[in-house]
Amino acid sequence: MKRILLLLLPIALAVSTQAQQTSTRSGDLQFIQNQGQWDEPSLFRVGLFGGTLFLEPNAFTYTFSNIGDLAHYHHEDPTVSPENFILKRHAYRVQFNHADPFARVSGESRRKNYYNYFLGDDEARWKGHVPSYYGVRYSNMYPGIDMVVYSKSTSLKYDFEIAAGANPGLIEMQYDGLSDIQVTDGNLILTTNVNTIVEQSPVAWQYIQGVQVFVKCVYTLKGNTIQFAFPDGYATDAALIIDPATLIFASYTGSSADNWGYTATYDDDGNLYGGGIAFDDGYPVTLGAFSETYTPGGPFSADISISKFNESGSDLIYSTYLGGSSEDLPYSLIVDENNELIVFGSTGSANYPTVTGCYDGTFNGGSSILIDGVLDFSSGSDAVITKFSIDGSSLIGSTYFGGTSNDALNTGVLLYNYGDHARGEVNIDEDGNIYIAGVTRSPNLPVTGGVFQPTIAGEQDGFLTKFNPDLSDVIWSTFVGGSADDGAYSIKEMLHNTFIVCGGTASTNLNTTPGALHEDYNGGTTDGFLMVISEDATSIIASTYIGTNQYDQTFLTEVDEENNIYITGQTRGAYPVIGTVYNNPGSAQYITKLDSALTTISLSTVFGNGVNKVNITQTAFLVDNCDKVYVCGWGGSVNLGVNPDAGNVTGMPLTPDAFQPTTDGNEFYLIVFGEDLATLEYATYFGGEFNIEHVDGGTSRFDKSGVVYQAVCAGCGGSDNFPTTEGAYSNTNNSSNCNLGVFKFALAAPPTNASFIPDPTSGCYPVEVEFTNLSENAISYDWDFGDGSNSITENPTHTYSEPGVYTVTLIANADGLCTFNDTTTATITVFDYPTAGYTYGPNPASVFSPVFFTDASSDAVSWLWEFGDGFTSTEENPYHLYAETGTYYVCQTVTNADGCIDKLCDSVIIYSISILEVPNAFSPNNDGVNDVFIPLNYGLLNYEFRIYNRWGELIFETSDTTKGWDGYYNGVEQELDVYVYVVSGNGEDGVHYSKQGNFTLVR
Repeated sequence: MKRILLLLLPIALAVSTQAQQTSTRSGDLQFIQNQGQWDEPSLFRVGLFGGTLFLEPNAFTYTFSNIGDLAHYHHEDPTVSPENFILKRHAYRVQFNHADPFARVSGESRRKNYYNYFLGDDEARWKGHVPSYYGVRYSNMYPGIDMVVYSKSTSLKYDFEIAAGANPGLIEMQYDGLSDIQVTDGNLILTTNVNTIVEQSPVAWQYIQGVQVFVKCVYTLKGNTIQFAFPDGYATDAALIIDPATLIFASYTGSSADNWGYTATYDDDGNLYGGGIAFDDGYPVTLGAFSETYTPGGPFSADISISKFNESGSDLIYSTYLGGSSEDLPYSLIVDENNELIVFGSTGSANYPTVTGCYDGTFNGGSSILIDGVLDFSSGSDAVITKFSIDGSSLIGSTYFGGTSNDALNTGVLLYNYGDHARGEVNIDEDGNIYIAGVTRSPNLPVTGGVFQPTIAGEQDGFLTKFNPDLSDVIWSTFVGGSADDGAYSIKEMLHNTFIVCGGTASTNLNTTPGALHEDYNGGTTDGFLMVISEDATSIIASTYIGTNQYDQTFLTEVDEENNIYITGQTRGAYPVIGTVYNNPGSAQYITKLDSALTTISLSTVFGNGVNKVNITQTAFLVDNCDKVYVCGWGGSVNLGVNPDAGNVTGMPLTPDAFQPTTDGNEFYLIVFGEDLATLEYATYFGGEFNIEHVDGGTSRFDKSGVVYQAVCAGCGGSDNFPTTEGAYSNTNNSSNCNLGVFKFALAAPPTNASFIPDPTSGCYPVEVEFTNLSENAISYDWDFGDGSNSITENPTHTYSEPGVYTVTLIANADGLCTFNDTTTATITVFDYPTAGYTYGPNPASVFSPVFFTDASSDAVSWLWEFGDGFTSTEENPYHLYAETGTYYVCQTVTNADGCIDKLCDSVIIYSISILEVPNAFSPNNDGVNDVFIPLNYGLLNYEFRIYNRWGELIFETSDTTKGWDGYYNGVEQELDVYVYVVSGNGEDGVHYSKQGNFTLVR
């Protein structure tokens, strides 16, 4: 999917706890491989919020618990005994009908962490170093179709990758075990006993001649089986991707205090900071936060509420109240390079928290004023600027700023939209200095000497102020305005240490510069204005009105890398459309690009529904590194409540891949323009059905990668329909009115993601490794194999010829400035071999005499001996007895701990031995013992054996080495006596053996 929803959540307004899965990289689900620690057929297991997913050969099995019941048991009703507590669970299964049950299922992008499972008494289930992965691929699940399962943030996702010519009609998903299944507004709604799961309408696309082309794709439901259909067809000769988008899982938490949404920002780690106001105790503060309690005041007194969410929005890093006993409002947030949050807003509290040594520790007051019929600044208002420590536990700086009239409340003719009272912005420079753009009605607002406007010119002017980093001093401060109402809304640093400021004005005598785009007021109720000021605010470098002869205001400004200026705002007039730009004629929102001298418009467009009524009030604005332009805003009935002449967001331009293509007219709206405003890149609604999402004032921000961090006043009236993601800190509004909501939404093109799988990852040298490249959104690749070799092939093969540990680096190269190259690494371990070796003795060796083999190998842990006569041994130092002479090929095979093998074979010659020994008696009495007189002989040739009696008579003779004398001669048993033997033979060892002597026959 081209754009991915990263985070959607409302702030919980009571301290609550939810089960969270852990991960090595916050925001990503872990796919843990089953290596026998769990029952089959599970191949991988994924921990989801409130449940578990088991990936099987051709099926998914989900199990969920009622997290609300569990939270109630743990936190709300501790009197319930464990034996009486029932936790509801539900399981359902998705069967991929007719899928190949033997399709290869493999983990993708192995994580660095691992898991150990040593539970229970079944040692067969004990598994260590079990790997986990960022995703799982089902290869050729259907012919020519892969399925990839992965996550974005804490949301589970799966894509079907369909090769050219393959048939997507084969994909058939059967849902078993649900309470209900239906397709509503294109989304797949799955109902269980404990929750509701929404699989959003599918998005499909192809690349045709290098251009991404979206294909209309819908779910078709027959019984409990889902398939995909393409009403307008698609190009069958090109690959097709089907992305059923984000899975949203419902959960059960919430809180009670009414609170409203104002402002949001981010830090370099992707954490989100939300700012709003809270009217009571119950805001989810964290332990050790700066202020854990609400400061009571009047009936509707509001404290600022600040919450820092982690990257995935699953938890609060810190959360705190900030304020005194009257109204305290946040307008703009920013984080400095030390991750210290800076808050700019207004206060009516004489006891707003300031720090010792701050610029102004005293409330200056003003006139009583009621905002929105609720916010009662009975003693007037001051601007406040506060800087938090990184953990939110203390204040680095905090100060009032103002005069004796009202400050930081935008009122009068400039108040066109709901929330316009809270206009203004905080920004910083590389040295940590803090810049404020705001409004004031105080003639005695502090200013510094030499600035370009030291005095107020009308009832309400803008002001610009530069503070040092700890808010202890004002470096410069100036008014901005003419004789009518003026407001400074946004300030950005430009090249050459200058600053661009934008705002609204009703003054016809604003200080413009000669040659500016509009030196004179254009007419109508208000104009926008732009002003470039010097580094020290001593001079106006360029200044112009912006607008038509009707209502116009300029709310936000940006600067690109070439020092061009972009602005966005509202118009009711015939605002100029300049250049070959995407536009919606007659619309009331504009974007304009000007040169840094403010003399020339190079590009300008209007966007909206073409009704010439304000659709949205802009809250966040970005020009990225490729000059793509991003706008976020809201519109609808809340704005109509204060300005009946406003419009709503119905009929706004959308793109086929819109996250939310429908609206009730009261939504947020997000839009992205291509370079030079030439194309509509992306547009979507965002909000809940029959809800009135809005903000109550203030601005939010995009980061440079196109991710918006937005605050919302959500769920007003006690509704729970703000579209949140599972795993978010809070998913339910349990207050009787509104909740501050925040969302983090990536609108840019998908980032380049480097990923690959080596096969194998280890082995004995030489090792040939095949690298499967899984990178996304890259145009070329640079491989460093870690041994001095490189490649630019997409899927290379490389052979490691020497042992060692090699770090393989893949750089996936992006296609432009808007996306960045990505790098990933993997380790290949190439093992050395053991060295086989042995000695033996005795040498020379002979039959019937054991041969002892002594291991002389190195780095071996196991041995296999083959003695050459069919016998083997696995002992380290064996011995062997050979029964026959000959030359034997003795082989020793050794294996080391890494499984590498070496083998050594050598010849062992077994020589024959010759033996001739003669006994000195025998007893032929047929008792089976020593009944025959025979020499002990072995290996004799030409053998001759004779026996003589005492008279010299030859009584026995043989040349057979196996025969002996039995004590008979001519059939007659011989008497007890002494006899003489003579025996001889030629030994096989080359020696002639002969013996003679006497022996005794014993009866």
